[in-house]
Amino acid sequence: MRLFSAVRAAVQWCERLVAGWVRPLRIGVAIFRAARRGTPLPDALADAYATAAFREMSRPRAIAFLLDMADSALRAGRPDEALALYRKAAGAGDHRAVRKVVNWPGVREDPAAMEAVYRAAVAAGDVTSLSSLAVVRARRGDGVESRELFQQGIDAGDIYSLLGYGTFLRNGGEPGEWAEAVEKYRRLADENSGALAPLGALLLVAPGGEAEAEVVLRRGAALLENRSRSVLAALLLNRGAVDEAAELIQRVRATGDEHARVFVEGLATEYELPLPPG
Repeated sequence: MRLFSAVRAAVQWCERLVAGWVRPLRIGVAIFRAARRGTPLPDALADAYATAAFREMSRPRAIAFLLDMADSALRAGRPDEALALYRKAAGAGDHRAVRKVVNWPGVREDPAAMEAVYRAAVAAGDVTSLSSLAVVRARRGDGVESRELFQQGIDAGDIYSLLGYGTFLRNGGEPGEWAEAVEKYRRLADENSGALAPLGALLLVAPGGEAEAEVVLRRGAALLENRSRSVLAALLLNRGAVDEAAELIQRVRATGDEHARVFVEGLATEYELPLPPG
C-alpha cells in the first residue's frame, strides 16, 4: 500500500503542478524507488523533483521550479513536502530558500540544524549565508572560525558580513580589537575608497558613532562606492529618511553589483519599499 500511495502521489503532483516542466514518468520512477528504500515520502518527492529539475533545466530555472513547488505544497497544507523542497533549493545555494528553512519551526530552535543549512548553502556558492554562519559559530563559541567566515564574506563583497563583523568585534572580540580595526581602516581610507564602507560599518556599532559613520559613508557614496551607499541606505532607513534611502537603493540596483543589490533589496523588503523593475 505504501508503494502504491507513493506512486499515486507522484502522478497527482505531476498532473497538478509540473505541467510540462519536467518528465513525470522519470519522477514517478524515482519516487517509487525511494519509497522502496524506506525514504519518507516528502524527501522522496523532493529528491526526485530536484534531480529531474537540475538535469533538465538551467540552475536558476530549476531553483525557481523547486520554490514554486514548495510554495504550492505549503498552500495545499503539506508542510513536510514544502520543507523538503525548500531544503533542496537552499542546498543549491538559493538564499530565499535558506531564509525559509532556518526560520522553520524545529529548525530555528536548533543551532546545529541552522548551521547545517548555512554550510550547505555556502558550499553551493551562497555568499550571503557566510555572515549568518559566522554568527551561529560565534554563538556556539567558535570565535576563530567566525572571524574567518566574516572575512571571507567581506572579501567577496558581502555587505551583511561587513556589518556583522563590526558587531562581532565590538561585542565578542578581543580587548582592543575593535579599536585596532577602526584605526587600520582610518589609515587605509586616506588612500583607498574601498576602506570607507568597512570603517563606516565599524563606527556604526560604537556608542555615539553614528554621526561620524554617516560622514564616512557619505564620502564613499559621493565616490559611487556601492558598499558605502548600501550601508548609508540602511542608516537612513533606520533614522526614517525613507526618500533619500529609496533613491540610494535604486542607484545601487542600477549598477548591476550583485552583492549590493541583494543587500539593498533586502532593505526594501524589510521596510516595505516599492521596488520598480530593474
